[in-house]
Amino acid sequence: MGYIFLLTALVAGATKGYCGKKTSGFVNEYKDAMLANSIRMVFCTLIGLCMVIFTSGIGDLHINSTVFLITLLSGTANSAFVVFWLISVKRGAYMMLDVFCMLGILIPLIGCAIFFGEAIELNHIIGIAVLLVAVCIMCSYNNSIKSKMTLASFILLLLCGISNGFSDFSQKLFVKLTDNVSIAVFNLYTYLFSAIILIACYFFFAGRSESKTVPNIKPIFIYILIMSVCLFLYSYFKTLAAQHLSSAQLYPLAQSGSLILSTIMSAVLFHERLNWKCIVGIAMSFGALIIINVL
Repeated sequence: MGYIFLLTALVAGATKGYCGKKTSGFVNEYKDAMLANSIRMVFCTLIGLCMVIFTSGIGDLHINSTVFLITLLSGTANSAFVVFWLISVKRGAYMMLDVFCMLGILIPLIGCAIFFGEAIELNHIIGIAVLLVAVCIMCSYNNSIKSKMTLASFILLLLCGISNGFSDFSQKLFVKLTDNVSIAVFNLYTYLFSAIILIACYFFFAGRSESKTVPNIKPIFIYILIMSVCLFLYSYFKTLAAQHLSSAQLYPLAQSGSLILSTIMSAVLFHERLNWKCIVGIAMSFGALIIINVL
């Protein structure tokens, strides 16, 4: 069942990525992106609230200190990833983001091995290494970015990977440390904390922006709504998958699967040509998945 849950999550994530690409031309400033993401997190919170009320009842909204701290970590990591991702993209280091996100999966792998005794086998290590090489090939960073990476850009990318890693680790913490708490509750409070942090970031960037006009999000409102649903489903089913798959299986699969689907989507829906590096990278990714899950 874990693989089915993960596949559902990846499809939702790819749909979210499609909507994100369609709306990319409407968010040119940090404050525009922060407002769009804040609204998206608010919608995710409302979706989670509806799920909790209609599935288990409003009484489940009361949480203990353990759930509070885990969801606070999850929400903080999610919002931090959004902020660092946006700044990294603006600095032109987009092609290296997947590399650092792939490195970020070491956090849940090592964390679960230390605290929960999840084994990391030799085939997992080999598969992850192959995946990292595949990601590097597909990114083709040196051919896409002409200028040398600055220390500031490197730190931002590292922070992206770290925040993404802690976001994944919080899912495992929730699965391992809580009982009789629905995943809808976990997602509800995760996105509530994310919304609060991103709204604060919006006012911060709006105050520093030269333009004082309020961003017009009407043209992309429907995309924001669809992205909210897909983001919630992505997190919800990925957390379900965390109940069935070890970290060494789940997070390399999730990262590589997202990369493969987004590459295929770009080629099919946006007519971006797949060069030989992309093809080799996809083939290596499939090979790595076989190494991790079959051998």
